[in-house]
Amino acid sequence: MTGGSITHISELSKVIDPSLKKQIIVAPYTSDCEDFDKNFPIPIIRVKSPAICNVGCPAIADFFYSLYAVKVIAQTIEEYGIDIVHFHSAILASYLVPQLRLRNQTLRHVVMVHGWPGKKFRDYGVSYEIGKILIRFSSPDRYLILNDGSQIFDLQNVVDKGNIPWDVVYHGIDTSLFRPNNTSDPKQFTILFPHRPESIKRPDIALNIFQKFSSRVEDPTVCLTYLAADHADGLKRLAAKEGLGSSVHFMSALAGESMINCINHSSVVIGTSLNSNTGRAIQEAMACAKPVVVFNNGGISNLITHMENGILVEPGDTDGFAKALELLYHNPKLRDELGRKARETIIEKRSWDKRIKKELSVYEQVMSVDG
Repeated sequence: MTGGSITHISELSKVIDPSLKKQIIVAPYTSDCEDFDKNFPIPIIRVKSPAICNVGCPAIADFFYSLYAVKVIAQTIEEYGIDIVHFHSAILASYLVPQLRLRNQTLRHVVMVHGWPGKKFRDYGVSYEIGKILIRFSSPDRYLILNDGSQIFDLQNVVDKGNIPWDVVYHGIDTSLFRPNNTSDPKQFTILFPHRPESIKRPDIALNIFQKFSSRVEDPTVCLTYLAADHADGLKRLAAKEGLGSSVHFMSALAGESMINCINHSSVVIGTSLNSNTGRAIQEAMACAKPVVVFNNGGISNLITHMENGILVEPGDTDGFAKALELLYHNPKLRDELGRKARETIIEKRSWDKRIKKELSVYEQVMSVDG
């Protein structure tokens, strides 16, 4: 699987591994996972689940998956002498923690929350309600709430009512990997939409903003680039309909140096989600010393100070967004200054070193509490 949360988990596992005596990952079985597991530096044990776990109702799928997964997890705990189980799914953890507590009273449970689906969010209403009940019945020892701009306030309210301790953590960004390499062409103004063009990221708004921007500067060489857009047929049709076909580029998914080079080739990176622009992609661009323009939501103002290390625009203000791009288009020095300070911000506030120290301190605290 791909996505910010998956990337975060795999990077966290690798970075923290030298500080642990033993680390084992238990994950769902997916097709073609063997090659990934073979090359991953940490042992991975896969849970093959029955067909009923593929039903459309998340509550039923989570429940039956937990019945199968708990056996594998319990066996792994016993075989390797595990002290802490660190979950990366809050609702699934609410199913598994009670079952594991019945088997092992000394085991500690830490739950990493990558967002928390509200009761009205997609199909998760039933899982949400069951999860709240199970949290009260058998709570984890600690929650680590990853503040990536997702909806987390309701979960904080739930755990506060249960007197369950929690800490806020942030994405760690590898600034030795995501770094500037000065490969952008100063004569070419390229706008990068760095996310998969999913609806929640609002790639359609990005296209609308680009149309307004390009009409303001009247420069036929400006372009907008979408990543991981192999199947963005609707977006491609929309670009063609608006007469932007030659100015909008749709690229395949990139990783590693190819991804970093793509960021560095851009002049500016944008975040047009009306939900949150606090994910990894924007922070990785900042680490590459790129100026970013984003809608001000999801707590991004805690990281970006307007006109100091980026540009913040009121959510939905496409005219203001286009004007911000025009400002950067005409001011290369401003682009360089915003980008430089953006990288300094990521180095200071989003280092993996700080993140790992936080993680290890939580492990030490939960292990020091008498069972």
